Amino acid sequence: MVVTASSCPKSEIVESYLKLCITSSSQAEKTECSSLLLTIDAALSYVWEQLHTGQWKDVDPVWRQLYSYISLFKTLAYLKLDEDSRLHLADAITACDMGLIMGEPILDGLLTSIASNINEKLWESSQTKSTFKETDKEEVGKEYYPQLNQKNLIETVQLPSIETFLLDIMNKKPVVITGAMDFWPAMEERRWSVNYLRKVAGYRTVPIEIGSKYTDDAWSQSLTTINEFIDDYILKPNKAAGYLAQYQLFQQIPQLKNDIVIPDYCHLGTCDDINVNAWFGPLGTISPLHYDPDHNFLSQVVGSKYIRLYKEQVTSSLYPFEQELLFNTSQVDVENPDLKRFPLFSSAPYVEAILEPGSMLYLPPRMWHYIRSLSTSFSVSFWWK
Repeated sequence: MVVTASSCPKSEIVESYLKLCITSSSQAEKTECSSLLLTIDAALSYVWEQLHTGQWKDVDPVWRQLYSYISLFKTLAYLKLDEDSRLHLADAITACDMGLIMGEPILDGLLTSIASNINEKLWESSQTKSTFKETDKEEVGKEYYPQLNQKNLIETVQLPSIETFLLDIMNKKPVVITGAMDFWPAMEERRWSVNYLRKVAGYRTVPIEIGSKYTDDAWSQSLTTINEFIDDYILKPNKAAGYLAQYQLFQQIPQLKNDIVIPDYCHLGTCDDINVNAWFGPLGTISPLHYDPDHNFLSQVVGSKYIRLYKEQVTSSLYPFEQELLFNTSQVDVENPDLKRFPLFSSAPYVEAILEPGSMLYLPPRMWHYIRSLSTSFSVSFWWK
């Protein structure tokens, strides 16, 4: 049997929701709403199976759109329930975010608008009840900071002109650029902090990575709210590191997108498509030594990171994995290498730096890079061709 989006019971959902809207009795409304939610969950499970059949890139966009529309009805159904409104608001915003994460944009960003409004209401409620405590300033021991070789430091450049970047830097060398983020709202009037993220996006559901690095056997992924992520991984030690990594958070939460600015240098590329990702995590998160095919600006908003870079020409000394999925990742634990297994690694030349808040690292395509956070950290990467 050929499975199509038209075979999903969406008409039943629409009819049930319209019936719910004209129900006058509160008890009848509750009964209708509960019945509708059961139908919606069955439909979402059905579409979920279609989304996870084969590779994600090959999924028909219609299934993603359908997932978003059904999620919208689930959101509206929860908003119709009056009992324990705070609980139902939390359920409603979760439904919104699942539609945004798994689906496609619909109805001029309606899911985004609803989620933003619900987050604001829940935040106001939490402030009234003093649910959240102010965070203490993080104490970071100097033992987490590596001793840098002054001869190997990445060059730092103060806000180069477009012409200078094009002629002297682009495709030629990595540099740390200062001054390019000074006017970002995230660095000034809407300075990012744990409590600011709680206020703007605390109740939003996001995918996170669990494990010190993605090459570990125990590495996994999970869905959680930003509040839960902050409580479980940022504010208190956790045996398994959590990392909101390489995620297009700014598509899901436009309020945060308004706090950052795409660097003008990105427009020197051959494509208008600029891939913007968020990297938010505690002290000690690691991006193993790897390379990416595109230009990259890694922009440090909160906290500090240790950076080590290797040129493409020394790839053979970095021992990439042989598996197809990890061909661009080194097998070497950079700061604790097994030189018996990887004897050439110690002779591979590198440059390094500590990336501080307000600084932006330019990485040419295919440059190997290893990154470790030295404190609670929030970075934004801009990949461009």
